[in-house]
Amino acid sequence: MSRARRALILSAAAIAAADLYLLALFAAAVRDARRPRHRGGPPPDSPRAILLIPAHDEEPRVGATLGAVAGLDYPAERVEAVVVADNCTDGTARIASRAGATVWERSDPDLRGKGHALRWAFERLLRERPDAEVVVVLDADCHPSRNLLAAVAARMAGGARAMQVSYLVANPGASVATGLRYAAFASMNHVRPRGRSALGVSCGLLGTGMAFGRELLERVPWHATGLVEDLEQHIRLVEAGERVTFVAEAAVTSPMPSLRAAQDVQQERWERGRLDLVRHAPRLLARGFGEGNLDEAVAGLDVLVPPQSVLAAAGAGVGAVAAMTGCRRTALMAAAGLAAQAIHVVGALALVGAPAAAYRALLGAPLLAARKLRTYIRIATGAGPTSWDRTPRDPRAVTVDAR
Repeated sequence: MSRARRALILSAAAIAAADLYLLALFAAAVRDARRPRHRGGPPPDSPRAILLIPAHDEEPRVGATLGAVAGLDYPAERVEAVVVADNCTDGTARIASRAGATVWERSDPDLRGKGHALRWAFERLLRERPDAEVVVVLDADCHPSRNLLAAVAARMAGGARAMQVSYLVANPGASVATGLRYAAFASMNHVRPRGRSALGVSCGLLGTGMAFGRELLERVPWHATGLVEDLEQHIRLVEAGERVTFVAEAAVTSPMPSLRAAQDVQQERWERGRLDLVRHAPRLLARGFGEGNLDEAVAGLDVLVPPQSVLAAAGAGVGAVAAMTGCRRTALMAAAGLAAQAIHVVGALALVGAPAAAYRALLGAPLLAARKLRTYIRIATGAGPTSWDRTPRDPRAVTVDAR
């Protein structure tokens, strides 16, 4: 067997393994969706909750987010909204204060970014709020479902110490790009974490809609300050023996930029951050499988599994080469992998009750894959981001109600 054919078969096998992993998560998520969930109000002994909202120049949006927070189904005297006005140059602090939130202003131009803001805020919160029992992080442009705190409190009563709610796109109909981002979020931010949690392993953190009990924050302080601070902190948690529980019955939604230039800035930061964390995968896999810690093993796998669009492009490319060179079995393997991915994506949309716009946007998936590959090329050639930069906001994107 030639080296080229061996490489082709190995590539197809690696892609097939990733496809099977995603299909298994989808099957677990579907099974979990059939189980009854607690959807009542908050428990009578509702824990004292802090909604921590990091905000950098979010004057146009923070008011709507705080308005949604005020409408949560939770005793008002048991919750406090704290807005971290981080290196702001606009009226974020003023708007937040008028909306009734506690405002903590932070000015540190040398340590910019959400991770640094959260580290600073968590340290201050643990000092100044000794009665806080749970902290929920909410981005300043996100809208929480009314049951957010009630669902988190119910999971805490069941023993959970770290939780993550579903995170979806609020404006799938704004453009093909936002429709595709909706499909990606349905997979990455709902099906995958729900499937992992249903299988009994840590579901991961998504940056917004994540909740932590006080004791956990004291034991494993927030030290993640990289480009993808949520993934970084999740690795720290699983290595400390902690597990994040997925709260499927609650959600946060956020509008995505409909302009491609803004989406590219955001996507490059995410992908560069994910690639930076690949170095942790060998350690997580070795410890996970060597010591029987599935939370670490799955966290290592998640770092290695590429985005759906890249996986689909790779599978299509391998299948085409295999077909042209007469590798029939390899071509069939690639075709089966693409079918598994289609089931995962379309199934994810069905599971979250996606609107028709999200399904129509799938016709633009090949263009998304091409743009994602270009992103990886830019990163590989050193053109990607090396520090945190705020995603340009789309003035047409508005915060709308979570499901």
